[in-house]
Amino acid sequence: MRFLSVLVATGAVSPVAAGVIAASASLSIDKSEACINPPKRVEWRQLEASQQQSYIDAVLCLKTKPSRTGLETSLYDDFPHVHFNLNKYIHGGAPFLPWHRYFGYVYLNALRECGYTGPGTYWDWSLDTAGLRHSPVMSDVNGFGGDGSSTRTETSQDGRTIRCVDSGPFSNLRPEYLAIDPVTMVGGGHCLWRNLPEVSEPEAFETMSKFFGPDSLAELHTAGNWTSFAGGLEGGPHGLIHACLGGDMNPTTSPNEPLFFLHHAQVDRLWWLWQQEDESRLSEYNGKAIHYNQTEATEVSLDDILMMGGLADDLTVRDVMSTQNGPLCYAY
Repeated sequence: MRFLSVLVATGAVSPVAAGVIAASASLSIDKSEACINPPKRVEWRQLEASQQQSYIDAVLCLKTKPSRTGLETSLYDDFPHVHFNLNKYIHGGAPFLPWHRYFGYVYLNALRECGYTGPGTYWDWSLDTAGLRHSPVMSDVNGFGGDGSSTRTETSQDGRTIRCVDSGPFSNLRPEYLAIDPVTMVGGGHCLWRNLPEVSEPEAFETMSKFFGPDSLAELHTAGNWTSFAGGLEGGPHGLIHACLGGDMNPTTSPNEPLFFLHHAQVDRLWWLWQQEDESRLSEYNGKAIHYNQTEATEVSLDDILMMGGLADDLTVRDVMSTQNGPLCYAY
């Protein structure tokens, strides 16, 4: 089961890199505006075809927008760049869920600026345990395209032979940055690539798919405390979907993969559903994290800052614990 080793990469730890520069064009968050009639996010399959196409067009539009973080590349590339730079804080500890909740919110707002007016959306991969490539999400039409090609390959910035996605709307997409290890990121551009183990290692995929199917999610939902739930979600189905797409989803520049944000919206939805079971869970947050500019993990607090590296205003963990009782405003 070769692909299991990449789970380590999705939760790897790296020092915060310098150079994520705040820019005046960052998203400004109004904390005073009341959340009334929060819009409901829906599963990708529930979107109309025109909405699916509009979403895809908006993703591609991000490549035409200038960086907000002081880079010489695009707004699209800001997202993997920021994700990599904050890796040690946002993975493997308590901030994983709140930080990615806010990150996804910022991304959806960027899509709004590129003309997308449909609902926020997520990918319920628990419906696709027979094979991710069979999901409508991975369709070439009104989807994100399929597996990497065995005939269209190129050499990545770090010298690997990678399998380029050769179908669907992102076949010509060229993400700029690539993490080659936990502390090194290189630029120069590469094709969007995937390497689905369900094709190369079907028996391994069959085993692993049970851990992101409905039964496993139902068991996760019974977790009685934050530590058990958050750790089980990050280390279980979250990490497995990264591994089961492979390619750009494996390094800490994983927001290169457009499906990253549908995947993390599903992760956020699972947390949201767990929170709905008990109002106290809207403030249940504890554990440790390697905070910014630190090397050792220390206790977290609801008043800890969620940095966005210039993409948007920084918020506190407390600000995003509820998707309705704070500056965020949405439901599932």
